[in-house]
Amino acid sequence: MDASMNDRDDRSSSTPTGTSKQGSAADKEKPRLTDKEKKSNHIASEQKRRAAIREGFDRLTELVPGLEGQGRSESIVLQKTVDFMHLKLQERRDLIAEIESKGGLVDDSFRPS
Repeated sequence: MDASMNDRDDRSSSTPTGTSKQGSAADKEKPRLTDKEKKSNHIASEQKRRAAIREGFDRLTELVPGLEGQGRSESIVLQKTVDFMHLKLQERRDLIAEIESKGGLVDDSFRPS
């Protein structure tokens, strides 16, 4: 590889410093958001975040027995989800113990940690 190729590679991979004419011209052409636009973007992002959380809780109420059709208290949903997961882990431990008591082998990847 000749020196001109090395110089080109070095320039293409370097971080722009903002001192080049291209960078400053692009910055001047790029419109800045107004305070109103920033606020609107923030509100939209927050609404999207809250909707994702709501959808997650709705999904939990579909998956965890005993939560269907109830009002959606987030603390109750979380507590019942934790209780349900503990129950499922215990059921898995019991099944593993039953298999092993009958002489079966259970791979460690199936054991709850």
